Amino acid sequence: MIKLLLLVAALIAGIVVGPMLAGNQGYVLISAANHTMEMSLTTLILLVIVLLGAFFLLENIIKRLLSMSSRTRGWFSGRKTRKARQQTSTGLVKVLEGDWKQAEKLVVKAARHSDAPLLNYLAAAEAAQGQGDTTQRDEYLKLAADIDDQSLAVALTRAKLQYQQQQYEQAMATLQGIKQDHSRNPIMLALLKDCYLRLEDWKPLLAMLPQLEKLGVISAEESAELYIKAECGLMAHITQQNGSDGLMGHWNSLSRKAKQQPALIACFVKQMSSRNADSEAYTVLRDALKKNNDETLIELVPTLNLPDNHPAIVRLQDLLRYDSNNPSTHSALGQLFMREEKWEEAKQHFEKAIEIRPSMSDYGYLVEVMEKLNDSKAAANLSREALSLALPAKS
Repeated sequence: MIKLLLLVAALIAGIVVGPMLAGNQGYVLISAANHTMEMSLTTLILLVIVLLGAFFLLENIIKRLLSMSSRTRGWFSGRKTRKARQQTSTGLVKVLEGDWKQAEKLVVKAARHSDAPLLNYLAAAEAAQGQGDTTQRDEYLKLAADIDDQSLAVALTRAKLQYQQQQYEQAMATLQGIKQDHSRNPIMLALLKDCYLRLEDWKPLLAMLPQLEKLGVISAEESAELYIKAECGLMAHITQQNGSDGLMGHWNSLSRKAKQQPALIACFVKQMSSRNADSEAYTVLRDALKKNNDETLIELVPTLNLPDNHPAIVRLQDLLRYDSNNPSTHSALGQLFMREEKWEEAKQHFEKAIEIRPSMSDYGYLVEVMEKLNDSKAAANLSREALSLALPAKS
């Protein structure tokens, strides 16, 4: 704009001054090397004005050409970006459909001009693993990390893919690396919980259960189930490493509430029995049966190899005073009386158990008892009844 004003001013000056110099144009001599040029002052001024005008015109033409070139480049660039978006969108759909090869091709091709190349490489990593190529998967994950090495999405995707590939230790290491900075992230916590389960790493799983429940990653029911599973797993591990003494020490360290849970009592009794510490196991089981007539616990009594079965028989008979129709108690008493070779008493309890709740195991015990009583006919009849119980009902 300023240049245009200067040009107009020069033209106006020429128009005004020109007539004034009409009769006295002056004389201009220009000498360069061996060449000379002569002209009037008026001619020089007009020549300068014309040259300035030509220069301004040329400059304007060049700017327009450059502007058109920039717009052309912008159009081509925008076209590539639009195409990349379409390819990325289609590629993500292919990932969801499980068309791994096509998905990888599309998202990788679009990554260069994508608005979010991080997303492209993460999708490519999943597609590569879908084809069983973990090396290429890790290469895509590296490219994603190069874009943003602090990205939570990259770490979670890496851990998820490692877990899916049964690389549980690697997945756990990946998650441990982000745990401090993202300790409340529900996806991270859920993945870490699953890794602990797969690796049977019970102590850290037990430690994180309250947080998982508090943040709503798992329900209260799921937390209770996982607690039992983890605690039983820990008992098995302690028993394997430190024997019955180590397990007893661990049991004594548990809270009073924990030691009242039938499922944990059952785990403890089974582990102690596996180390031939049946008497110690029965002590805990007996105390539990004073407060809880849980059938699971009752059924454990005859599985123990006790030096004297009489205290156990008395304990079970006491239970019958409060619940005379408990089939598990009758079955357990029948098994203990069999061990004592008291066949008549055993027969009565097995018959009562079958009357309340027919079961194949009690039929088997009763058949054995009848044979000991030399009643082959009754044993045969019982065998037929048991067979009919095992066969599916006719429609």
